[in-house]
Amino acid sequence: MKTRTLLALFVLAAAASPGPAWGGRLPAALQRLFAREHVPLNGISIYLRRIHGRHPILAYHAHTPRDPASVMKLVTALVSLDVLGPAYTWRTGAYARGPVVHGVLHGNLYLRGQGDPYLITKSFWDLLHGLRRLGIRRIDGNLVLDEHYLRAPRTQRGAFDGLRDRTYNVRPQALLVNFQAVDFRFLPGSSKVRVVPDPYPTTLRVADRLRLTGGACGDWRAHVHLRIAHEPWGNLAVFQGRYPRTCGPQHLYRVTDNNRRYVSGVFTELWREQGGSFDGRFETGRLPRGARLLYAVDSRPLADVLRSVDKYSNNVMGRLLVMTLGAVEKGVPGTTAKGLAVMRAWLAQHKLRLPQLVLRNGVGLSRSERITAAEVGRVLRYAYNGRYMPEYVSSLPIAGIDGTLRYRFLGSPVVGHLHGKTGTINGVDTLAGYLQRGRQRYIVVVLENYPLADTEQGFRAEDGVIKWLYARK
Repeated sequence: MKTRTLLALFVLAAAASPGPAWGGRLPAALQRLFAREHVPLNGISIYLRRIHGRHPILAYHAHTPRDPASVMKLVTALVSLDVLGPAYTWRTGAYARGPVVHGVLHGNLYLRGQGDPYLITKSFWDLLHGLRRLGIRRIDGNLVLDEHYLRAPRTQRGAFDGLRDRTYNVRPQALLVNFQAVDFRFLPGSSKVRVVPDPYPTTLRVADRLRLTGGACGDWRAHVHLRIAHEPWGNLAVFQGRYPRTCGPQHLYRVTDNNRRYVSGVFTELWREQGGSFDGRFETGRLPRGARLLYAVDSRPLADVLRSVDKYSNNVMGRLLVMTLGAVEKGVPGTTAKGLAVMRAWLAQHKLRLPQLVLRNGVGLSRSERITAAEVGRVLRYAYNGRYMPEYVSSLPIAGIDGTLRYRFLGSPVVGHLHGKTGTINGVDTLAGYLQRGRQRYIVVVLENYPLADTEQGFRAEDGVIKWLYARK
């Protein structure tokens, strides 16, 4: 009887785990895929496992430390949700010490930020609208920006790759409006193309020298050239090149100025739009003793913010999460170093062992951050069994549906069945998350580190691994 019982249990276990477990061996189908895509076998790591499986289905070079690019945000998201909680919010406030008499604020207006990662133009507009509703129409003083809640990194904008005008290179700040970016909208007409900036800071001017042309749209960004000329009054954005009429309306997000001058320009623009008057200077400083809160806006809760961080792989938002961890747990000012220390302490406290983990900023915008595929799998498994699993999983892009996976896996059965975080920098392409097939859910991790990893061949190899697992009998 005992032998029959053991035999029955063996049969049930085999039925629950269809197909062979490959361990560290690479299946023939994936060998052919990688050969076809010219993927060097020493440049790819794979970790595939059923959520509740005792052993991985495939663990190929799974213990080799790799550059994870933005897949590192999976670690930051896990710690942030547990430490701060999904309902955590950031506050941005407007303060004054002087009186308001007949609609005139006598003295300075102070703006104090707490690192809201999603302080977009609308939120900033709401803050100023609140001041107008209080009856303030003129500020008879200066605008003072207090950014002491966080201490910005000393590295220069663009230090990662030299592209200072890219939004992913923006330095995290305590009061960062609209990611410090201007949305340049290209609107082709009958004879020319208009360039309309939004927001349009008073510290910015636009010189539109684009030629409207015929032909296919193609990679239109390659033919639109932006030069920023620094003038005594602010910055001049000069657009040159050609713009095909067939492209229709398009957008280009670029950083045109440092954060402090950008905030002052956006403030003045929005304040005047609402009928307010301000002719003072822009300064930086601390909130003085005795200053009272006039109006404040609170951010979206962390669970919502995390969807923007992960679905669109927003680096500056992720870095603000790390610095917020530092401010909340180790005191103001929050710094990257403090935030990373909180993350390491949390991992140790929860016995989530990641011995190969190397943290630099917690978002993967680094050439020295490291983690193994098996360790990423360990993070995903811990998160899936954690108390905030729904918020964690829902923050990830969905294959063929949204975020950075919107155009991936189209036309395949994987669409809608994969929640995954992507990561891409030069020579690096990564994907990690959860794949659902029937009633089974799998942890999937693919880390590619080699010169052509971030090209189409790397993407096809990565997608091929996921499709192989989904189709596996």
